[in-house]
Amino acid sequence: MNRNALTALLGLTLSLVAQALPAASAPRTIKGTITAAGGHSLKDTVVIACPKGDCDSDDVKGAVIASGKARADFTITDLENVPYALYAVQDNDGDEDVSVGDWVDRNLLEEKEAALVKVGTANVKLELVEVKRAAAAPGTNTQPRSNTTKPAAPSATTAQRGFITGTVVNEQGVPLPGVEVVADNTLAYNSNLITRTDAQGRYKIDVRNAPVTFNVTASLTIKYDGYSARVDLVPQNPETVPGGVGGVRNFTFKPKPVTQQDPYGNLACVFVEREAGNFDIDPAQVILTLTPVGKLADGSTGKVRQTKLVMSGGGWVAANVMWGTYKVTGTMNGHPIELRRRIGGMDTYEWGMSYTGGFTRDYQSLQPNMFLEIRLPKN
Repeated sequence: MNRNALTALLGLTLSLVAQALPAASAPRTIKGTITAAGGHSLKDTVVIACPKGDCDSDDVKGAVIASGKARADFTITDLENVPYALYAVQDNDGDEDVSVGDWVDRNLLEEKEAALVKVGTANVKLELVEVKRAAAAPGTNTQPRSNTTKPAAPSATTAQRGFITGTVVNEQGVPLPGVEVVADNTLAYNSNLITRTDAQGRYKIDVRNAPVTFNVTASLTIKYDGYSARVDLVPQNPETVPGGVGGVRNFTFKPKPVTQQDPYGNLACVFVEREAGNFDIDPAQVILTLTPVGKLADGSTGKVRQTKLVMSGGGWVAANVMWGTYKVTGTMNGHPIELRRRIGGMDTYEWGMSYTGGFTRDYQSLQPNMFLEIRLPKN
């Protein structure tokens, strides 16, 4: 079962309560027993019946367990004469997604397709277990990984006609949950289909009844020093997707390639200009060294980076820098230069052979950037 389909189903709890009426003699039913590991309470657990295993169907049925015990019987009524796949979810945090602390049946935890059950079956057995970590695909190593071990890449997303599907990961191949994915209708302004990735970094958007094309983008928000910076993720395939047909569009959280048309990348920028009236220094010959001080906004310690400056519409710039605090030094043709924070308003900053600081929204920048001045040493 695809976890994105489950997200929509978790919103059905109230309507399922209305369906969960005594119906021991009702026709077209499936009955069974559900138990929870360790004596856990089953109260508010939703048992979901998906016709022919299709949990995106409008004919999904279900029942809500009212008992607070660890074992309870359930009956799902008004079923069609087709086989059903049964799943169970106790969404304890109310986020309409499967996350740590929720309880689900074993098939859902391991992302296995549940066996199809015929209508009239009266002995279905389900077991509810706690989600203690992000569920993994069958065969994936779920043991904690050390920082030196590269995690296994998520399983490839399967193309499904009429759906836009994909997976979002970071540069190390780790799935990223909660990333916003937007399918933008190219024919109608601001007519978007929006979803978020699940615990496995996967998403699914229904475009079966949308005879238009979609431009698909993904983004996440980085929190830094009281700011919120939106980062556009890099698509594996930037082509538009036709509605009704669908396609796979995967994304990676990594620096966006810098081009002459787009010299800014998708992370923070260090904007550099010469001291006013000083033409002895040539920014084209300058190399900056950025040394992280403490953890960066993405939780990493980062790496020392040396970079040349590129001319942009906003001046000389070093792009694709993760937000954080850096010690910045520079050279021109191998000789050290002086730096300071660029003066804004009535502020003044001292020159030095290095500058240590972070990123701000000075000069009406949309995202936090660093603004520096450079010059040759006076001595």
